[in-house]
Amino acid sequence: MMVRRTKQEAYETRENLLDAAERVFMERGVSRTSLEQIAQAAGVTRGALYWHFENKSDLFNAMVDRVRMPMERSFYQLLDSTDSLDDLQALCINCLIDMHHDEQMRRVYTILLLKCEYVADMAGLVEREHTARAEVVRSLTDFFTRLHGNGRILPAAGASPRTLALGLYGLMRGLHTDYLRAPDEYDIERDAAFLVGHFFSALRTNPALNPGPNPDAALKSSKKPQGLPIHQI
Repeated sequence: MMVRRTKQEAYETRENLLDAAERVFMERGVSRTSLEQIAQAAGVTRGALYWHFENKSDLFNAMVDRVRMPMERSFYQLLDSTDSLDDLQALCINCLIDMHHDEQMRRVYTILLLKCEYVADMAGLVEREHTARAEVVRSLTDFFTRLHGNGRILPAAGASPRTLALGLYGLMRGLHTDYLRAPDEYDIERDAAFLVGHFFSALRTNPALNPGPNPDAALKSSKKPQGLPIHQI
């Protein structure tokens, strides 16, 4: 019983530190935040913080992964289980809608995309983000290669599967970044399908049967985040 309670307390302390990191990073930016400030915000000692996290980079990565890993699981499971362009389109639409409704997701991605600077105490972040981004692009490239090979998408004016992967990743990253910078400019519930739909419409093998983005293509948003994982690099 004592061991179980100790493990639970350790888990709660770790979650409390991650919650505090979100708040302080959001308020001050990453480079201007110290581990001492995060420990104070969490109401724990620096020793308790270092028991859970090696340094600020380790803490930052854990904070991001807490939100991004469920999205990545949904994304990779989808690409491994379907050859449907409709499914990927719905996932991208949900990615925007889920962020609109999920305060924690908005906060973490605002920190990642708008409040994170590359400084010495964040060593390794650039390489980590490059690697993660490359894996997303590779998976999308494989997906579009399969669809092109079985005739499910048009050649899109000669664009290669990798070009399509880069185009979709760039579109989604740009939409996320601009939405987080100016959320009041968007009506995501109304416009998410339109914002991503034209990319997919250009790839349909029978455009006459799909004249434009369909708002009903989106899956119902759920508590579990679904969408294309966006990285800082």
